[in-house]
Amino acid sequence: MNNILDEIKNLKIVPENYKSATVCDISEISDSTIKLNLPYASEDDLKDYIENNPVELFGLAKHGLAYFTADILKKNGKEIILNIPVSVKEIQRRKYSRVPFDGVLFVKEAQNAKIQPDDISAGGLKFTSDTPFMVGSEYNIKIELVNNLVVDCTMQPIRVEETEDDEKLPYSISAKYKKIRSIDRIALMQYSLRLISESENKS
Repeated sequence: MNNILDEIKNLKIVPENYKSATVCDISEISDSTIKLNLPYASEDDLKDYIENNPVELFGLAKHGLAYFTADILKKNGKEIILNIPVSVKEIQRRKYSRVPFDGVLFVKEAQNAKIQPDDISAGGLKFTSDTPFMVGSEYNIKIELVNNLVVDCTMQPIRVEETEDDEKLPYSISAKYKKIRSIDRIALMQYSLRLISESENKS
């Protein structure tokens, strides 16, 4: 376990309030605990890191994205101590993992369009629509995830195709995010990794 944790780069930590997510560094690993430093966390951020509460962590590992959860055992300023996780999941080699998405997608420039989300990741999304969005144009969108998580950003369609399934809307659109806050990308990554982890636990 220690070797896996040592290899994780660009580690990010997410408490229950995802808006207080931040980067962190592992300063010490023992057989039962992990000591972390949160160098950029503000005083307000730190209030959401509560002893005995769980946090989620993810970063880049040797073979893909690493994801695990742990409980905060102790907090001292910007230093926190977690229990060693039961397991660390390496998701896949892709930079961002796509997951099925059945939440709400709202496009401000096409308020009357019918939209059916298909999948989503921290890098982009795919959906079907009765409107042929323009490749290369930018659209302001709102994505409603779960637990009142809302992401506001812009998307840029990179591929628009006609669907051949009579049960789907006529156009299939693949888009990437253009203007998106780091905290919103973290929320999307957390959402994706959580779904993947839950799916693996069920199988």
